[in-house]
Amino acid sequence: MADTEIRGLGAESKDTVGAAVFGALTVALDGFLLTRIWRWAGEQTATEHRTAVTQTAVLVGAVAFASLLGVAVAGQRSTPHRRWYCAMITALASHLLLPLALIVAVAAYGGHLLR
Repeated sequence: MADTEIRGLGAESKDTVGAAVFGALTVALDGFLLTRIWRWAGEQTATEHRTAVTQTAVLVGAVAFASLLGVAVAGQRSTPHRRWYCAMITALASHLLLPLALIVAVAAYGGHLLR
């Protein structure tokens, strides 16, 4: 028999706790990144302000896309708790994979991107 049944309440509780932990880590990381982006908000020139708006939009867009991707990965047959868990873990992973992709790109091109 295939294992396609929805799991019991114990698994839902674990998924809920996991979603809360990963969601809190994502919010904390986003809060830190946004304070770095907007640290000189009162003293920015128009160009710096546009750049900060663009960086904020990219950050919010990446997190939203990763969350929707996590819900899609969880599938329709999963519980709402599992969908929240997958959404929060992929949102956090989107932050962690971005620096890794940058390191791989710089290593692959042998530093030609920095010149």
